Amino acid sequence: MLMTIYKRAFNVLLQKPFKLWGISLLAILLSSVLSGLCGVAIPALGIAVSLLISTAMTVIYLRGYRGEAVEVTDLFACFKDWNTIKRVVLGLGWMYLWIFLWSLIPIVGPFIAIVRSYEYRLTPYILVFEPDVPITEAIKLSSKRTHGYKLQMWLADFVYVLMFVGVVIVLALLALIPYLGVLFTIALIFLCIIYVALAPLFGGLVQAAFYEEIAAANARVCPNCGLRVAPEASFCANCGTPMN
Repeated sequence: MLMTIYKRAFNVLLQKPFKLWGISLLAILLSSVLSGLCGVAIPALGIAVSLLISTAMTVIYLRGYRGEAVEVTDLFACFKDWNTIKRVVLGLGWMYLWIFLWSLIPIVGPFIAIVRSYEYRLTPYILVFEPDVPITEAIKLSSKRTHGYKLQMWLADFVYVLMFVGVVIVLALLALIPYLGVLFTIALIFLCIIYVALAPLFGGLVQAAFYEEIAAANARVCPNCGLRVAPEASFCANCGTPMN
């Protein structure tokens, strides 16, 4: 699964590098400015704005991974109505609260918190794309779905980083060669610039991929409308057909 996800994420990045990069930069700018301005008056409001924008980016990455068109307006997808705002903010607040509580366990707390963060990683997608799931149940559902996938998710986060480090080491050694080393130095600088610009986008696509691939591996199809339905759903969210 890992190499399949990498290949698909890389292809998406090749097709939409500048658009995704521009949207991600705008997201960082909006998150910094809006959360900062709101946080001056009400700190909790600044945190809420940051959560909404970061969740909107996860939606953009998922749509990009699916091959769907992404627009700048998608950054405001989580601001479209009060129910969505409340669902995302409370759901992610609940998730981060539990991660924090797990981290308080003496000695092993930080390790457990890291494991839980991987278990809860699908929570933002569930909150946005599965409105029938109760807010407090989203992390439980995420934990259930990521069972057996956490190692792959962890590897997906680090393999491409290790590959980059390996290439950097090789180029740095080759840069020591007299005369020809200048070319390898230029290549190293160019590689670092590309990595800094595109690695966050690749990571976002890879994270979104696990929600899509895990859902595809366990999904059912609605007999009425033919759309994919989550394995835990009791009815189709599109047409309301019971799935029992």
